[in-house]
Order: sequence, then structure tokens, then C-alpha cells
Amino acid sequence: MSRIDRLICHVLPKAFLLALVADGRLVELQVARRDRPSRVEGIFLGRLERVMPELDAAFIDIGLERSGFLRAEDRIDDWPPPGAPVLVQMRSEGDGDKGPRLTMNVAVSGRYLVYHPLGEGVSFSRRIEGESERERLAGHVASLLEGGIVLRTAAAGVGPDVLQADAAQIMERWEKIRRHALGVQPPADLTALTPEERDPIARALRDHGAALEEVILDDRAMARALQDEMDRQREKIRVRWHSGPIPAFDIDDVAGQIDTALAQRIVLESGVEVLFEPGETLTAVDVDSGSAGGRQGRAPRRPVEVNLEAAPAIAQQLRLRNIAGAVVIDFVTMRSAYDRDKVQAALAEEMKGDPVPTQLYGFTRLGLFELTRARRGATLASQLEALEKSDDDA
Repeated sequence: MSRIDRLICHVLPKAFLLALVADGRLVELQVARRDRPSRVEGIFLGRLERVMPELDAAFIDIGLERSGFLRAEDRIDDWPPPGAPVLVQMRSEGDGDKGPRLTMNVAVSGRYLVYHPLGEGVSFSRRIEGESERERLAGHVASLLEGGIVLRTAAAGVGPDVLQADAAQIMERWEKIRRHALGVQPPADLTALTPEERDPIARALRDHGAALEEVILDDRAMARALQDEMDRQREKIRVRWHSGPIPAFDIDDVAGQIDTALAQRIVLESGVEVLFEPGETLTAVDVDSGSAGGRQGRAPRRPVEVNLEAAPAIAQQLRLRNIAGAVVIDFVTMRSAYDRDKVQAALAEEMKGDPVPTQLYGFTRLGLFELTRARRGATLASQLEALEKSDDDA
């Protein structure tokens, strides 16, 4: 998947809609509510309420309506006693009756590095593949921060001075959070000390700024403020205020691509059809050769060709729709194990750019492809539906 090169921001009275675009293709749509800002990645000093030995999990009071849920795999040390303070970070927001998912493996993100104060060692983004480049980067960062360091994809090719500056900014934010945690009583939201973590545009620039070429906003004041900030930081990203009768989301046909992401069935250029059927426990995806199976005067397409065309679209839609949990894909049946491996490799390559952890399990005996995608907030459809409902209630 190509790197995100354009950010288009549509400003609404109650929300920002941030379209992340790569080579004209909508990769992700972030719905950032002004009246209900996301707390994902927020760091809290919580209080342990109770441990559930049968689940090897605990509930943590972080000062929100629902207590957070901490699983054993997200725990750093043994369970502290009830009432003890616990430093945690929100991995995902609550859904329905479920509270937010928490982790004790706190992370502070920069543009090139992710710092885990309680971790150890140096690790790398999956997209930094060359061994010599990994060794070079590890040599530069190993002594910059005491703890665990993850080098993000954007770090590839970056010099030591830039990495050092990124590490210094990360450490400044972490020290501010750490010092405050020593002087407050739980529960307390510590991320409020670093307001840039609450700014959706700032976070998008942090996460994708190394590849971004242009930011487009349809709010003049915000565009001017962002341009001033880019000038101050000596960034080369272009900032453009979009005005006129044509909506900002008509650029790159973002509006049309959003409509496609809300549809149950999508039709690819060749006529291949992909059907998405979300359920309570899993999402079923069905690939149909449709009108691409053999147009008049042309030989029928081989199943592997149909599936190779569908794989990038499926990867795009899983991320764009923010589909989570178990996913089963019914590709057009392939008899050759070589063809199945080829399709699996293509799907894996397309999903490399997805920041949400995804596990590919491969084809079952029945020929179905299984994967899981971690939950990071609500689906795109439910977010847009909630935003529309809030407008109706206003």
C-alpha cells in the first residue's frame, strides 16, 4: 500500500472529518468529535478496582463513566492490591456495555519513534525490512531513550540528528506526564498535560507527516494557523485553504469513496464484486467474479486473477470501514496451492500499512480465508451514524 500523501480536513460544527489519501485512494477516514474527543492513546493514573482471577483480568477506574478493562497480556508486573494506583494507556474506547481496553505498556509516540518507558530493546516497523538499515537505525537510537523503542516506518533513511530531536521531544512529554503522576491522586487524566495529543490534525501530522505532501482544510482560520505552525517548524508540507462552490471532499472523489465504504456491495473496475456482511461475531466477505468472469469475445479470467484484483480492495475496505474481530473471506475457489499462497501474500502486502494489528491465518480446508483485526474504536458506519444523530438532536 502506498504511503499517505494527502490529508483533507472537512470542518463541521461538531466534528472534524479527516480523509487520509494515498495516490488518490481513500485509505482512512477519521471522525474526530469536538464535543466528545477521542481518548485512545490517552495516559491515565488509574486505581485498581478489582481483579477477576477466573479471567486473569482487572477493572481499573480511570475517571470515566465506565471502568477500563486490563487483560493479563497487557500487564507489566503482577497485579497490585485493590485501590493501588496503576499507570495505564487506553488502547481502544468502550463499545456498548464494555469499558475501554487498557494496557500498562504505556507508549509515547513521535514522528519517527515510539517510546515505551517500561519496555526494553529496539524493534522495528514491519515495513523497515533491510537488515543493514535496521542495524544502522538501532545503532543511532539505542542510547537515546532508556526503555523500549520502536522505529516507525517513517524512520527509514532518516539521519541521527533528526532521530535525536524526535527522541528529545518524546522525552520532554514523558517527563511532564511522569512528574504529574507522582503528585496526583487517581483517577487522573495525564494526557491533558499534552494537548497536542488531543488535536486530531496534529496527531495525523505526527503519524504521517514524513510522507505527507499536502494538507487541505476548508476552514480559513485553521489553515492559516496550521501554515504558521508549519513555517515555525520549517516543514515542507503544503497547507491549502479550500474555498469555493466545490466541497473539499470532492477532491480525489473522497465523498464517493466514503459512499462506497458504507455500501454492502462494491463493484471493481473490471466487474469483480465484493460483498461485506457484518455480523455480531464475525464479518463475512464474499468475492464474485461478476461480469469480469468472461466478457464477450474474451477468455474467462482465472480465479487467481479475480482474487488478486479483489485482495487490495478488501484490505482497503477493512481499514476504511474499521472492521474488527474475526473476518472470513470467501475468495473464488482456487485449486492450486501455489495460487492460494499468491493471493495470501498479496493480501498480506496490502495490509502492511494498516496501523491496527492484523493476524492472517490463511485458508481453511473449506477454502475460506481467515483473519482477525484488532478493535480500535467503532466502525466507520456507526461513527458517521452517531455524528448524524447528534446533529439531529441539536
